[in-house]
Amino acid sequence: MTGATDSAAADGSTPEAIMGATYRALCEHGYADLTMQDIADESDKSKASLHYHYDTKEELLLAFLDHLYDAFTEDVGETDGDDAVDRLVTFVDELLCPAEQTDESRSESGRDGTSDRETGSDGPNDADGADEFEEFQTALLEIKAQGPYVEAYREQLERVDAFVRGRVREIVADGIDEGTIHSDVDPDDTAAFVATLVDGVNTRRVALGETDGSVRDTFLGYVRENLVAPDADVAVDLVGDTGCEAGGDTADAAGVDGDDGRATAGGDD
Repeated sequence: MTGATDSAAADGSTPEAIMGATYRALCEHGYADLTMQDIADESDKSKASLHYHYDTKEELLLAFLDHLYDAFTEDVGETDGDDAVDRLVTFVDELLCPAEQTDESRSESGRDGTSDRETGSDGPNDADGADEFEEFQTALLEIKAQGPYVEAYREQLERVDAFVRGRVREIVADGIDEGTIHSDVDPDDTAAFVATLVDGVNTRRVALGETDGSVRDTFLGYVRENLVAPDADVAVDLVGDTGCEAGGDTADAAGVDGDDGRATAGGDD
């Protein structure tokens, strides 16, 4: 958290409530039209109270981006899996299929009534929550678009990119060591590819409304054909419980063994 957020906690106010109000205001108004008054209207605090902790909208949004970074890295802080390939697929699923996180995000931010805003309890129904999530992703994309012009925003966004690349690099290096990922795979190249893939998918989701699972299936094909070591006894989950829609017949085309929807590396194509 930033110093401003820490000072808010020190004097007895609730920084989480301010972050929740910022989230709701961004969903409602977007970045360009957002004002400090809009954020105050979504909380039990006055505009003057917000300005006591944050001089400008940009300063508050920097604290909000910091808050998002903490929440993001905590959510994916530990990636479970039987092996490095499984961990890599799980990690990318968490990045490509964020819709399943809507309920959690909504319950944390709250929405209706003073008590909900303060405590982050109960929110709207599932349909409203999905719409709210898309609105927030749109607002976040607007903030990302300011990166070339606002250095402080760019630095925050670079932190997320560095985290994603670092996690992929670490997983791939582990896979090479354990023999599940081909020894000639470059962890840095793979990390750059995954980061670019995730950015592209999330941008298209917001700009064009594309949310099907075809990119996920293509990514799994890439993992299977380019990363998995030839003799590795691992499986690539083609139809996981991820919140992404399946990409049509892509799973069948990739070669699925058995009834569990798992394609084994090194099998017959």
